[in-house]
Amino acid sequence: MSQTGRVTLVLGLDIGSTTTKAALVAVAAEVSVVRVARTPTPADAAELIAACAAVARECLADARQAIAAVGIASMAESGAVLGADGSPLTPLLRWDRHVDQQHLDDLLAQHPGLPSLTGVPATTKPAAIALRALRAEHPGLFGATRHWAGVADLVAHALTGVRATDHTLAARTMMAGADGDGWDAAVLASTGIALAALPDVRAPGEAVAPTTADALAFGLPAGVPVFIAGHDHAVGAWASGVRAPGAVADSLGTAEAIVRVTDAAATPAAVADGFSVGRTVDGSARTLVGGSRACGAMLEWWEAKHPADRLLSRLGALDPESWATSRMTVLPYPSGRQCPRPDPDARVAIRGEETDPAGRARAVLQGLVLHARWMRETIDAHAGSPSTDLTLLGSLADRIPPWAPLTGTAGIPAHRTTTGEPVAAGAALLAAVRVGAASPDLTLERTDVAPATAPGLDDAYRRFLDAALTEGER
Repeated sequence: MSQTGRVTLVLGLDIGSTTTKAALVAVAAEVSVVRVARTPTPADAAELIAACAAVARECLADARQAIAAVGIASMAESGAVLGADGSPLTPLLRWDRHVDQQHLDDLLAQHPGLPSLTGVPATTKPAAIALRALRAEHPGLFGATRHWAGVADLVAHALTGVRATDHTLAARTMMAGADGDGWDAAVLASTGIALAALPDVRAPGEAVAPTTADALAFGLPAGVPVFIAGHDHAVGAWASGVRAPGAVADSLGTAEAIVRVTDAAATPAAVADGFSVGRTVDGSARTLVGGSRACGAMLEWWEAKHPADRLLSRLGALDPESWATSRMTVLPYPSGRQCPRPDPDARVAIRGEETDPAGRARAVLQGLVLHARWMRETIDAHAGSPSTDLTLLGSLADRIPPWAPLTGTAGIPAHRTTTGEPVAAGAALLAAVRVGAASPDLTLERTDVAPATAPGLDDAYRRFLDAALTEGER
């Protein structure tokens, strides 16, 4: 229940890889989304701030009472460098940009234990690699750099005038320890970035600052507390009740993330296998996170390659109660595999054949579900214990009816978050908790998932693993 015993309004922002969302959320004994606004996520840092301001204004246009707090969640490993006047010197340097592998190799040659120290796998995604690449390839631009800001940090600064971030986003830069509670001086020296150029890391629960008069562009008055909620998948997982050791979330978006809460993690082995090790957004427990670009991006890839299949419309029409397991195996890797068994050269591969478009649609969905199962089972091995509870979140689970029931065949209780825009709503809920306007036990609404009757799915999983583990050898 609300600490005040009445409805409190809070604003949540979710800056995603494809879409930026704002959610006006009412918090009392439960959480309800009053209004949502969406816009494509721009590639330009200044345009991103303007886009966030526009969706915030749209959400707040009909608000009938004051906003108690603002929470900001965002994609990780994405940001921009800023000059002395605070203006962006680059477009957004996103997690999915192309970066020469040599920059990562050079950093690891200086700091071979860096992945284990930071809990971040050795990929070209983190900001540490982006900054080394910028220094090597554009020295003049790098020399003019005075600040690095992640995407959530950019928006928080526009609202408050203060440069800060949270521990979940700091940890993903590869410039902080796995707990994300401070920057590493040796790594900063290797990137050439000064400590003063990085945002302050706020402890869990600590506000960035109150809004200033500049927040009027967002439809907000001065004096509203602003919080960096954190990494989008981690925020959605926490808000959906995935908080106790053993709980696991499957967060579906342009990319997919498996977020497992644990009280133990074999960090060196986990990061070598492509998983990140960090903390929950409230700082109360450790997390193991597995990421895959092959989620919404895989569906878009198939639509572009095989438009006649009308994949998305066919998937939306599938009945989970009459699921037929396909013997066609699809490895859903349009741009490499992050985990398990990281393989940047992995690509979409098909074994077997389906002659009709509906069968191919089932095979594509099946490949995505089976890869997520592989990630979950591998995370359990690195945690040293089985998962106890599974929650799906994201609009794909709503738009494609069999997705949640197929995932629900994991053999543990399964749920689906039903609150719209769970990351934006979760950022708002976290902000409400942090200002004392909501119980820390409050979660977004979710419903139980009945497992699909899917004969042959275990056999399909064995075929999937065989294909995934041997494809690179062919």
